[in-house]
Amino acid sequence: MAEGLRYMDLCRWRAMDQMMTEPYHPEGMHLWNTPMESWYTDLVADGSDRSNVSSESRSEYLRPFERISTQAGYDGLRWKMAHYLQPIMVKQFQVTAPDGATVTDSPIYQNPYWPITADQPAEK
Repeated sequence: MAEGLRYMDLCRWRAMDQMMTEPYHPEGMHLWNTPMESWYTDLVADGSDRSNVSSESRSEYLRPFERISTQAGYDGLRWKMAHYLQPIMVKQFQVTAPDGATVTDSPIYQNPYWPITADQPAEK
């Protein structure tokens, strides 16, 4: 238990597919509507840039990625098929290309659903 291998198990079992349609909202401790709410006097949950916790309207539990609407993961975390494998760095394509620069001439290939252009998100 708690050996840090859960993520690898979920990938091996392809259990992350359910996050492609239904986003995952990581939650922390039960904060709102508990006695702990009054223990903290500096909670700001108004959705502004000065917010330091997520709003009670989003969940009674603390949601670390949902403090402000501009945060990545504010609407939940989604999974893509490409995330089962890591992308191969573009530099590896360049190093193995005959001319040392043309990515498309490289004998190696990119993992499925990842582009061969640098700094691009997963395709699927």
